[in-house]
Amino acid sequence: MRRRPARALAAVLGAAALGAVAVGAAPVAAAPFAPKAPEPASPGARDGSFATFGRTLPGRGRLLVTFADRPTAAEAGVRLGGVGDVVPVLPEAGIWGVEPDDPPGARRQVLPLPGVASAEWSLARSAGARPRPLAPLALPPPPLFEDPLFRPGVQWGLFRNWRPELTGLAPRPRIAILDTGIDAGHEEWRGDPAALAEPRSSVRNSSEAADWSTSGHGTHVAGIAAAPANGIGVVGVAPASSEGAQLIPVQITDPVGNSDDDTIIRGIRWAVRHGAKVINISSGGEGYTRAFRDTVFWATGRGALIVAAVGNEGDSINSLNYPAAFPKVLGVGAQCDENVSADCPEPYGAALFSNYNRSVDLIAPGVDVASSVPVAIHEREVAPGYALKTGTSMAAPYVTGVAALVQASNGNRLSPYQLLRQLLNTATDTGPRGLDRRSGHGIINPGAAVTLRAPADDHDEVNDDIKFLGKGQRAKERVRRQVIEATIDAFDDREDVYPVVLRAGERVTITLRHSRARLRLYFWRPGTRTVATAGGNGDTNVLRYDGRKGRKAVTARAPSTGRYYVNVYAQSGRTAYRLSITRSS
Repeated sequence: MRRRPARALAAVLGAAALGAVAVGAAPVAAAPFAPKAPEPASPGARDGSFATFGRTLPGRGRLLVTFADRPTAAEAGVRLGGVGDVVPVLPEAGIWGVEPDDPPGARRQVLPLPGVASAEWSLARSAGARPRPLAPLALPPPPLFEDPLFRPGVQWGLFRNWRPELTGLAPRPRIAILDTGIDAGHEEWRGDPAALAEPRSSVRNSSEAADWSTSGHGTHVAGIAAAPANGIGVVGVAPASSEGAQLIPVQITDPVGNSDDDTIIRGIRWAVRHGAKVINISSGGEGYTRAFRDTVFWATGRGALIVAAVGNEGDSINSLNYPAAFPKVLGVGAQCDENVSADCPEPYGAALFSNYNRSVDLIAPGVDVASSVPVAIHEREVAPGYALKTGTSMAAPYVTGVAALVQASNGNRLSPYQLLRQLLNTATDTGPRGLDRRSGHGIINPGAAVTLRAPADDHDEVNDDIKFLGKGQRAKERVRRQVIEATIDAFDDREDVYPVVLRAGERVTITLRHSRARLRLYFWRPGTRTVATAGGNGDTNVLRYDGRKGRKAVTARAPSTGRYYVNVYAQSGRTAYRLSITRSS
């Protein structure tokens, strides 16, 4: 059951609320500012104060507390004192864990504390592959690579748009696979054991990341993305090696594939801090938590693109699964092979089991995909230690591998924004013309993605809230005039925030021009911790607002010296825009 979002309350900013702010040529002082759309429902408390959206794993008692700022360990301990044991989860993004002494009342106790933006139980996520009947394998002539299973009838996905020469352009960046672990003793990895780097289990808090699953899910996913081209078994999309192109195995699940936000967040932290620039998460589940979302923003700000499976319930509940549905995450659905079946009525089209909703960015080979598994696993075996699996779990690592190749072809200099846009811009359109919910932007096209010029960067990303503003944004906050050209998207990049330092009495003029979408312009006072308007924050901290159609403008005189924030918000659609911020006496 989903909790209904609380009704938004409009706030009228009259003269008393505006204080010393002076209105410019287009006054809107008497107009109410429009609160922003609420975030998707967060999980409720176990005390029944809200209906649960998503589920928690039994026995897990950790509350994820997300602060609007980034307190130190000492500060977090003081703020959360008396609630229970406080442990770091992702302190770099203001996320701490509490193992409360009184679980039923913990959220009510934590939410009013200073700086707390959310308090959420760690939600369950799961990894899985969709079972399918075993089909006979074709045995075509040997391919260019000497790996014996690299042939069209087995690794069919590598024979559509992917070419071996795409792997040799430059050393690619590290890939992290967050899954059930990897069988490091498998023949694919034994020849170059250093191709696996920095293993970690966020479940056991150890460096032991062996694949302990009953299905070999993590080993299979890792092989799709990065199995070495070593003359053994299969070839990965971006073959791993010890020469800079390592794979980081991070175990985030129990043996049957269950994980939760806590283990995934700490897994992402480990991967980013150890150099991963592409992170694959072939798991997910219903339920939005701000802690997980802020982790995605933090990882993106550190240069990592997260690729995630959208889920295999397209023929049933077809829910939004997270992390695929989070902004800035590349959500991947499953593409069929050449065989027609109930799940695949059209050869090489989108699989009907693949979730179809706004989380789907593109599709990639996800039906009867051959890859490595521990030798003890024989389900759908094609050779000892190799098997076929089907699901969006298999499609995601294909895209992860392509993303690594695109980075390599660009000297590993692309931002996550550029990398994501390059993969979407070069996808082969399929199904209904343009963006659609079943195939997103289309089918991944490795050849085009690797060889075509990447788009220009949005240099200010990540700037989705105040605590994510980096040194680059802060360096420009004192300049007399800023002219910013950027893009915004109501699903993948809803908020853009820019700081500006003003002296008391100084005048600022802000103009916003855009051609499409529905945008709003907010101007926030000093001391604001977040640009969310919920909980009275907008009533207290919004100084000026313009939500009219077309060109927008705000002119104000600063009531005090401090750091103010200009906030562009996408109510719907996607557009490029030009923002001008000018200071004057």
